[in-house]
Amino acid sequence: MGSMERFLTRLAGWQFRRAFTFTFAAWLVALGALPLVLDLGLNSSFEALLPRDKPSVRDLEELQGRIGGLSSLSVAILSPNKDVEGMQGLAKDLVPRLEALDSHGVRSVDWNVAPYEVFVREHRHLYADLEDLREARDTLDARLSWEKGKRNPFYVALEDEPEDPGELLERLRNKSEAGEKKLDKYPGGYYVHADRDLLALFLRTDIGGGDAPAIHALQAAVEKEIQALDPSSYGKDLRIEFGGSLMVAGEEHDAIAREMVMAVVLTMAGVLLAIFIFFRKVRAILVLGSALAIPVLVTFGFAELAVDYLNTSTVFLGSIVIGNGINPNIVWLARYFEERRGGRNPEQSIRNAHLGVWTGTLTASTAAAIAYASLIVTDFRGFRDFGIIGGVGMILCWIGAIVVLPAFVAVTERIAPLRFSPQSSTGTPYGRLFSRVALGFPKPIVALSVLLGLGAFGLTTMAVINDPLEYDFRKLKSIREKSSAAQLLNGRISDIVGSSSSGNAIAVVVDDLRDVDPLRNELEKRIATGDAPYKAVRTIDNLLPEEQKKKIPILQEVRSSLLELRRFADEEQRKDIDGNLPPESPTPLTAADLPEAVARPFTERDGTRGRILFVERRNGVSIWDGRYLVEWARDLRTLRLPDGSRPPLAGRAPVFADMIAIIWEDGPKAIAASFAATLLLVVFAFRTGYQRWLTMLTLLLGILWMTGTMAALGMKLNFLNFVALPITFGNGIDYGVNVMRRYAAEKNAAGSTPIRTAIEETGGAVVLCALTTIIGYGSLYASANQALNSFGAAMAISEVTCVAAAVLTLPALLWIREAKGSPKAT
Repeated sequence: MGSMERFLTRLAGWQFRRAFTFTFAAWLVALGALPLVLDLGLNSSFEALLPRDKPSVRDLEELQGRIGGLSSLSVAILSPNKDVEGMQGLAKDLVPRLEALDSHGVRSVDWNVAPYEVFVREHRHLYADLEDLREARDTLDARLSWEKGKRNPFYVALEDEPEDPGELLERLRNKSEAGEKKLDKYPGGYYVHADRDLLALFLRTDIGGGDAPAIHALQAAVEKEIQALDPSSYGKDLRIEFGGSLMVAGEEHDAIAREMVMAVVLTMAGVLLAIFIFFRKVRAILVLGSALAIPVLVTFGFAELAVDYLNTSTVFLGSIVIGNGINPNIVWLARYFEERRGGRNPEQSIRNAHLGVWTGTLTASTAAAIAYASLIVTDFRGFRDFGIIGGVGMILCWIGAIVVLPAFVAVTERIAPLRFSPQSSTGTPYGRLFSRVALGFPKPIVALSVLLGLGAFGLTTMAVINDPLEYDFRKLKSIREKSSAAQLLNGRISDIVGSSSSGNAIAVVVDDLRDVDPLRNELEKRIATGDAPYKAVRTIDNLLPEEQKKKIPILQEVRSSLLELRRFADEEQRKDIDGNLPPESPTPLTAADLPEAVARPFTERDGTRGRILFVERRNGVSIWDGRYLVEWARDLRTLRLPDGSRPPLAGRAPVFADMIAIIWEDGPKAIAASFAATLLLVVFAFRTGYQRWLTMLTLLLGILWMTGTMAALGMKLNFLNFVALPITFGNGIDYGVNVMRRYAAEKNAAGSTPIRTAIEETGGAVVLCALTTIIGYGSLYASANQALNSFGAAMAISEVTCVAAAVLTLPALLWIREAKGSPKAT
């Protein structure tokens, strides 16, 4: 007997004799982890999935330090009776209160466009079209010449009378007013909907979309200020609703949190029901449920210390750890009940269960842990955190199966000793079912397995050739039956100010104002070729009059002509001329002259204006098209400043482009690491070569069936379900290892039929392990998030294919092999 066997024998004695001490200590550890679990947060933003060294994340961190107000909270004042005056009054009094909420991350409040309207009107001469100014100058010159000539007695008019100055001014005034009418849809400068029943205010804030506590705190602070003003005092029907990117993010966070709880509840209910059906004993539910709760709590207490918060990749790991981590517990309890059916007392049964399953369960749990841990070699934080939590969870659940579960079983034996009927000593009905199929038709089973493997290989090859990645990001969104209140409100607000969705432009930021024009020229040159993946470039100069240096001399000439024409004009014409006279010494307007509200998108935290360029997406493409986002981001990342550096970018496209790139970069590394570690474990777990290669063969067959099934169903790989491939090496080997370990243990037992015993006694427990794991992954469908759904589907498929290979193909192969040279097989 080796040192481990001696330790397990002593451990069994301690667990039986001091069962209550072990139980108390286990619950004490769980209670110690509980505060950490309660403190574990959730960050549901996409940025939380990426490593900090990725270009999009580095750029975002740099720009967050320079540019404020990247997120928005929309405050909508609604009046079914269309009380515009009441809405405007409430908005005007509310804005100063909202601007004072800087402690909640509010950078500014965008509420009125009137300052820009006034600014344009005051500088209307510079905003006039250059050709219109030239026409006005030429017309005024002609009129002035005509007026002077008319007073010359020797003047002979050879041409028609030039246009009257009043008519010219009226025509130019009409053109100017036509441009101003674009702002007429904003009564009093306010953002009022065309239906006149909604007025919007926009809070620009530094709060991130994944920071739900800060979002809720800001909303509460805004609601407090609104209540202090009493909206009903401005209009009886006035009410307030919230929208904007922050509200959508907050609602998504809350929905995911609710779905996470639902998934855990469904997993626990499904797993416990499956356990009861399999063991047909209530105490199995009690001991397995209690023994599993402790390592799960400790796992997520550790997660709070190790990763700080959950993200959209790891948020449902609770269900997964429960469904997968219970496997060694099931195998141990099944062996314990087998020993008790054989007539051994509780202490002997605990010892024999330890000795019979520790190697197989440790190998399987270690393989699963290493499969999860293989994700740590990746840079993608969504993968890395998943690997850390999952890997630790698998090891802790195995420790729980060997240390905690036996003590709980011993406690129940003290309270109510187990009783078995004589007919219950021949394995489980599930094991007997698979035994009859696999051992009754071994050659057809192997032949069918080979045919399915070849078909799966062909389907998988075609899928890889045709690019297996999912580029339609709409299929990664959350889909719920009804749009949220914030989404519905955003739709109406977009009618006022245009599309409220993010992703329509990428911000490019430079350090030196002198770099803006060359960069803009380069981008416009690319657009002119027709091949650029964007349609326009906007800078702060778009808010200023064009070609001011050309306009100023013309305006001076126009002023001079108008002043001369005054002496030929009547009183009414003189008033008209004086009201439209260009300034005496016009100077070019600069970015510093623009009203703060309109210049805000181009203004940095320190007040610097003009170093931000917005590159707008091309018409006719979707911001959910991954291929387009990659092309868009890749093109802009080729931009270079005079010193050779790349300007930072901010927007949806760079983030999603990095997410796609990282799957190609990190996915193969994780798969290779998982495969190598699994192979090494199998080599150490078995002493004979055929046991090793048959175990690995059935694993690879199961994975091939999995990928073929995914290809046949048209499933594409995304940033989340990609991890199903490396994880399956660890999870899938679990079943083959436990069946093969039991076969190896029974091979030299007197009067034993090792293959039949392995499949009837261990095979049933293995099937239950797969079922509970499928329940854990199936619970991901409690989420409305399609990426999580696809991950759950991929893992559920892998469980079915790998357990089928382990309980059907593997026994059939062993039976055929033994039948050739060993009569013991039959």
